[in-house]
Amino acid sequence: MPNFSESTVFNGKDWKNYDVVDGPIGERIFDIEICPKDGDVWMATSAGLTRFRLSHDWEHYTREDGLLEDQASSLAFKKDGTLIVGTQCHGLAIFARDADGHYTHERNIVAPERFGQDNCSPVPLTSTGKGLPSNLINDIIVAQNSASQTIWIATSAGLVKADNDLKNLEYQRGRDYAAKVHGLYGGAPKNFKAAPEALMKRLIPEDYLTALVEDGVGQIYVGMRQNGFLISDPVSGRRWFGTQKESGLTDNFVTKILILDDGNFLVGTYGGGVVKSTKPFNLTIRQPQKSDDLQKPNIVAQNEETRRDLPIEIKPPTIEDMESMRKQIVNLFRNPSPKKNAIYSGDDWKTQGDWYGRISSEFGMLCAMDAPFDHPVCFYEKYYVVCGFMGPNHAGDDSLRYWLHWRRTEDRRSLWDSFYGFRRQAEWDDHGEAYPMSKDGPDVWFSLDIHKRGIFEASMYFFNKDGHEGANRMRDYVIEVYPSPRPWRKVFEERPLYAEIAEKQVPNTPPLVKSRVRYFWGGVHKKLILRGPASYFVKIDRNYSFNTILSAVMVKQIHGEPTTPVKLKKFYGTPYMGRVPYEPLPLPASTITSDTGKRIIRVWNQIENNYDYQGLLLRQSRYKIALYQAAIHNAKRAGADDNDKQLAESLKWRLNQWDEKQREEYIETMLKGWRAYYLSNGLFRDIIKSNRERFPAIYKEPRYDESTYPELKK
Repeated sequence: MPNFSESTVFNGKDWKNYDVVDGPIGERIFDIEICPKDGDVWMATSAGLTRFRLSHDWEHYTREDGLLEDQASSLAFKKDGTLIVGTQCHGLAIFARDADGHYTHERNIVAPERFGQDNCSPVPLTSTGKGLPSNLINDIIVAQNSASQTIWIATSAGLVKADNDLKNLEYQRGRDYAAKVHGLYGGAPKNFKAAPEALMKRLIPEDYLTALVEDGVGQIYVGMRQNGFLISDPVSGRRWFGTQKESGLTDNFVTKILILDDGNFLVGTYGGGVVKSTKPFNLTIRQPQKSDDLQKPNIVAQNEETRRDLPIEIKPPTIEDMESMRKQIVNLFRNPSPKKNAIYSGDDWKTQGDWYGRISSEFGMLCAMDAPFDHPVCFYEKYYVVCGFMGPNHAGDDSLRYWLHWRRTEDRRSLWDSFYGFRRQAEWDDHGEAYPMSKDGPDVWFSLDIHKRGIFEASMYFFNKDGHEGANRMRDYVIEVYPSPRPWRKVFEERPLYAEIAEKQVPNTPPLVKSRVRYFWGGVHKKLILRGPASYFVKIDRNYSFNTILSAVMVKQIHGEPTTPVKLKKFYGTPYMGRVPYEPLPLPASTITSDTGKRIIRVWNQIENNYDYQGLLLRQSRYKIALYQAAIHNAKRAGADDNDKQLAESLKWRLNQWDEKQREEYIETMLKGWRAYYLSNGLFRDIIKSNRERFPAIYKEPRYDESTYPELKK
C-alpha cells in the first residue's frame, strides 16, 4: 500500500530519505518508473510528477505543465521515451520526449463524466466498448514483448487495451458491471440488457483492477481488489485465475505483482503479505522461455560510479530564479485566467489530527464528535455553515450515521478536540456497509455555505482508522464539488429534500472540482480554494467502496476583509483556547538583511496577497516549496543570523512540514489553551465536570487529573 511521506533510495550500501524539501514534489508517492531511453527515475506523487535525472538534476511537472490534476497514480514509458501518466481521477496525460531528453505535454485522454441516457451512470452501461470506461487510473504498462507494443490500462471500471499510439482504446468490464447498472439511483434504464451468460463468463472477475505486469513472453498479469489475480495470454486468448482457493494466496486483495528472472512471480497483497509462486502456472498458459526475439527495455547503461552515487538533494532556487518567479507572477496579473469559484489546491498528509491552528482556527465541523451530534469549533456559525446528509439512493428512512468510535485516544491521526482537551475518533458514515458494493451510493454529502466575500480554503479530513482489516480496506472515494442553488436552512426535515436537489445536479452539471481519496490509513486533508459568498454541495462519492466516511470539514479565510471572529480573536483568543496563542513565527521582513532572505519574503508575500488569481493558484504550492528550500539553504550558510533561521522556521510552520519538536509544542500549547479556557468559562467548567462524572476513566490520564488541574476538584 503506497502510504509513504517520502522516497527512500538504497545504493547497495546506504539508505537515504528524500522529502518534499530535497526531492519529490509530493508527500505521497504512488508509482516509480525508469525511463528506457536515459535511465532517469520518475515518480508519480500526490502533487505532480518528479523526475530525477542521472545527471543529478530534479524536475517537477504539475498542472502548470499540462496535467489536468496534480494527483498522479501511475506511470509507463514507450520505447521511444514517451511518458504516459495515469491520474487519480482525470484520465491519462501524454508527454512527448524530444532528442535532448526534454518532455512536453502532448495531450490528455479522458472518459466522459457520465454515461448512458440522461447521464444516469458514473460508469458505462455496457460490458465492452471504446475509449476509457473511467478516469480513475490505477496502473499502466506498455507491453514490451509484443511487436505492436500494446498498452494496457487498469482502471476502477475495467481493463483497457490500447494501440501504441493510444488512438484506439477498447475496454472490458468486470462481471459485476450489470449489478452496478441495477444499483444506479432510480434503477437500471428500461432498455438495459445484461450481457449473455456465455459472454459474462469471459469477462474479468471484477471492475476494480489494481496492478498490471508483463512476463517474458507477453502474458499479462492483472491484480484485482477482491478476486486475486489473473494471467491472460493475448496470443491464445486463454486465462488462468489465481485466488486464495486456486493459488494459495493469503489474501485476495492484490496490490502488486513482480515477475522473477526464473519465471516465477511474487504477489503482494493488502493484508496477507507477499506470496511467491514456485510451480508452473497452468498447462493452458505458455511458459516463459529464452528467445532472441524478446524485446528488453533499452535502459542506457550508466557507469558504475554514477549508479552507486545517491541522488543529490534538490538545488534551491537562486536569486535569479526567484526573480523569474516574481516576473511570472506579474505576467499572471497582466493576463489573468478566467476566475473559477472552486479549485483543488492539494493534499496534506503530514498534519494528520494536529489540525487546530494549522489547517484552521476559524471554523471546524468535527463530524459526530458528540455523537449523535457534530461538534463545531468556532465562536458561532455565522459566516460558515456545514450540514451533512446522506445521498438519496438508500432504503426507506435510512440516514447518515454518526459514529464515535474512540471516545479518547492518543493516536496522532485522530483529530484534536479543543473542547474536551484530547483526541477523539468520530466520523460521518453513509451506512454503505449495509448495501452491496455494486450500489451507486448512498454517499456522504454536505452543504457548505460561506456568507462572506473573499477567498477561502476548505479542507476535508479522511482517516481510514480500521483500513487494514476486512472490507474496511476497500475505501476509495471521489470528491465532487457543485454549486448549491440555495443556502442551508438548518431544518432537519429538509435533509431528504437537499439530498434530492443535490443528486439531481450530478447528471446535468459538471463538477467544479474533482479529486480522489485512496490509501488514507495515514490520514489526509484534501484542500479546496473557494470563492465567497457562495453555497456549495460537496459529494463524497462512495465509488463502489465498502462505505463512505468523513471525519471533519474545516474552513478559513485566506484573502479579503477579515471575518468578525478573526477580529474577536484579538480580545478572546481562538475558540476554546482563551488567549493562548498558536501562530507561526512572523516573517522577519523589516529586520532581515540577507539578499536571499529579502527576495524570499518579497515573492512569498506576492503569492499570499494575490489568491484571487487562478493562474497563481496552480503555481503556489510549487513556488512555496521552492522558497522554503531556498530559506533552509540560506539559514545553513556560513554567516547566517537569527533572522535567516527565523525565516526558515516560519515557512516550515506555514507549509506544515512537521518535526517531532513541533508535535510536542503543539500538544503542550493545546493543553495550555484548554486549561486557560476552562478557568475562564464557568459554563464550560460545568460541562467538563459533568462529562468527567459520566466518563471518569477518560480524565484519569496525568495530563488531566487533579494534580495538574486542581480546579477539577471544585
